[in-house]
Amino acid sequence: MQNLLVKGRVKNKLLVWTYALDVLKELKLHRLRTRPIIIKFKNDIGGSLGLCEGDKQYAYLYIAKKCPITGRKFTFLELMRTMTHELVHARQFLRGDLRAEGGWTWKGKPANGIEYDKQPWEREAYRLEEEIFNSTFPIHIPFDN
Repeated sequence: MQNLLVKGRVKNKLLVWTYALDVLKELKLHRLRTRPIIIKFKNDIGGSLGLCEGDKQYAYLYIAKKCPITGRKFTFLELMRTMTHELVHARQFLRGDLRAEGGWTWKGKPANGIEYDKQPWEREAYRLEEEIFNSTFPIHIPFDN
């Protein structure tokens, strides 16, 4: 069993946990059972949709439940897409590809100052978010959106 914890108020919590485990399996992180992955759903996380922090020992994800610009509540499917994206970042941290301590590094090379849409870790996260969500989310299971 993965050392996965889902915190905060979110609809369909069992489905969130089950889907997160499926994403971790898809990302081949299910083998890292001793490394905690914590997902926390909050109304506001400081202007972002999602945020992941971590290193080779842990990953802590924050998922915003409301749009930081309009205040609109995100749908359940929007939350799951964001969670998928942030779980890709968790993999990047846990594998040591992405490091934030002492400045951003990507695969051992300094990466400070790269424009957001050109950051290789974001490009990978958006690509895999799309692939994994479309192939893995159990859309056939009833849920509250």
